[in-house]
Amino acid sequence: MVSSGDGGKRLRPSLVLLVGELCGLDQQRLRDCAVGVELLHTFSLIHDDLDDGDRLRRDEPHLLGRIRS
Repeated sequence: MVSSGDGGKRLRPSLVLLVGELCGLDQQRLRDCAVGVELLHTFSLIHDDLDDGDRLRRDEPHLLGRIRS
């Protein structure tokens, strides 16, 4: 299901899909939910960097640092 090195980028959506399938939910709706979960997580990381004034994430410039350069 999840190979090493993919981290949460595949784990979070996979969990949404797995739980949704177990509950018998529609596949298209599940994909939409999985994308939404990943977008929300990405937003939270960007917001955290801005709120804390961090310039780097994992030794790379964060989103705003990339836009400004």
